[in-house]
Order: sequence, then C-alpha cells, then structure tokens
Amino acid sequence: MEKPNVLAVIGPTATGKTALGIGLAERFGGEIVSCDSMQIYKGLPIGTAQPTPEEQAAAPHHLVGFLDVDEPFSVSDYVALAGKVVEDIRARGRLPILVGGTGLYARSLLRGFQFEGNARDESLRARLFAEDPEALYARLQSLDPAGAAEIHPHNVKRVVRALEYCLLTGEPFSQQAARSQQAEAPYRSLLLCPAFADRQLLYDRINQRVDAMLEQGLLQEAEAFYHHCEHMGTPSTAAQAIGYKELFPYFWGEVPLEEAVARVKQESRRYAKRQLTWFAREPGVHYLYLDGLTKGQALEEACAAAEAWLQERREL
Repeated sequence: MEKPNVLAVIGPTATGKTALGIGLAERFGGEIVSCDSMQIYKGLPIGTAQPTPEEQAAAPHHLVGFLDVDEPFSVSDYVALAGKVVEDIRARGRLPILVGGTGLYARSLLRGFQFEGNARDESLRARLFAEDPEALYARLQSLDPAGAAEIHPHNVKRVVRALEYCLLTGEPFSQQAARSQQAEAPYRSLLLCPAFADRQLLYDRINQRVDAMLEQGLLQEAEAFYHHCEHMGTPSTAAQAIGYKELFPYFWGEVPLEEAVARVKQESRRYAKRQLTWFAREPGVHYLYLDGLTKGQALEEACAAAEAWLQERREL
C-alpha cells in the first residue's frame, strides 16, 4: 500500500515556520498539524508563540491551545492524537503539513515509534516530581546513562518519565526507545528546515522576537501563569517552557526584570542551538537557508521544493 504524504516544516525557533506552513497550506490545499510541545496548552498564546487567530484563520490548524496546563501529555499521547488528525486530513483529500520545532514529536510521529503503555504509576510520578531536579537527573544517569544522554537535564518531565519507566520495569528507558525505533515509518515525508548559515542572524531574530512578545503582553501572561502554578500540586510541564521559567524568579523578587528578560533570550538561543543539532541528525532534511531572502522568496523556495517532491509522488 502506498504510504500517505506528510509535509513537515521543522527547525529552530524564530525562523518563520508558522508563515511558511500557512503559505504551503494555501498553495497545496493543506492543513497544519502543530508539532510543538508547548503550543498545545490553553491560555499561553504569547510565550509559546502560538499562531495568532488571524494566522489560524488563513489555514486550518490542529493541536494548538487545546489542553489545560494542569493536564499530563506525553510524546506517546502526541503520536496517537496527531496520527488521528493526519488520517482525518487525508480523508478530506488534503495535505497534512506538520509545523513546529519539537524534534522528538516530529521524529516519533513520522517514524512511527511505538510506546509502552503500561509502565505508569501516578503516585510514583508525583514523588519524583517533588524531588530536586538535579538529583533526579543524576539518578537517571546512574540507572540509564544512554537514556540520560538523550534528555536535557532541565527537561524535568522527560527525566521523570524515564525514571518512572526504569523503576517500574527494571530495564533502561533507552532500551524501550530503541525498540520503538524499529517500527516502519507510516508516512512518506519531506522535511523542510528553515535556517541561517550566519548563526548571528538567527540569534538577532530570537532577541527581537522576545522583545516583541514582551510588547504583546508576555510579562502579564507569565505572571498569571505563575500565580496559577502556585496552587498546583504537581508542577505543570508548561512551567518549564522558555519565557516562563526565566521570569518566575522575577516574580519571586530574586532578580530584576532586565536580568530575567536577558535569561529568556539566552535560553531561547541555547534552545535554537539544540534544535539545530537535533535536526542535523534527521535523514533527508531539506534546508532552506534564509540569509538575504525576503519572506516571499523563502516561501517560493519552500513551495518549489514541495512541488518537486509532490510531482515525484504524482500528487500534482
């Protein structure tokens, strides 16, 4: 059976993925499936850089702002939900277009990773979340060095999930991950990755976007979320999102606002570097270097690459 096509616009933050995705959707009759682990949450449109209402009106969007910040959500949940959305889009005779920068989500969906569903214990998870994050990561390193190497120490949710699996099953989480990667890819996909040959151009865009977010009301949004988190038992995964966790110390009175904002920009730049490293390991990525290009020129290059790919697949 012929595998369905999925077009993906993936890559580092602040490279215009949303605009490219909308342009491609308009050109090829597509619908956008968000591939961002933070844009899923309700009430956090600015800090998570969700598509604006105007952008969402320009092309159908899915999996944006649908989940309460108190609700747990895993990569396996994403694969199951996004897979159903892709099926529905294809059933309507339209092209699914994956858009976002969460590499684990993109890889897991497009390669068809399988996940164990029985290694869960809510009480154990709550106890782990209550522990010191650095101690948690050190514990994971001792139990599963290979698994720990694939998880950033600040990604508390993934650290806890990996530890939970190790403690409940007695095997390293990385072994389960390795088994899942043996599954056959369910789609034929083209991965378009907007990037900059001159890394400083990307960093300048990141700094400018943080300034724009502040003008749009990021500080007020983060403060409301901060007060919400004060009354939660288990920490929200969204509280680890860049743009919130750096501002929380300002609300605690520990750092001045200028320093907190500088940290948001610094962590955003570091995140972009990690994203570039991640996507560099993905096979078959088609890079769109944006240096010197206008938005229109970048879209035309993306459309040309997608058109050639779809013609090869006899989809045009």
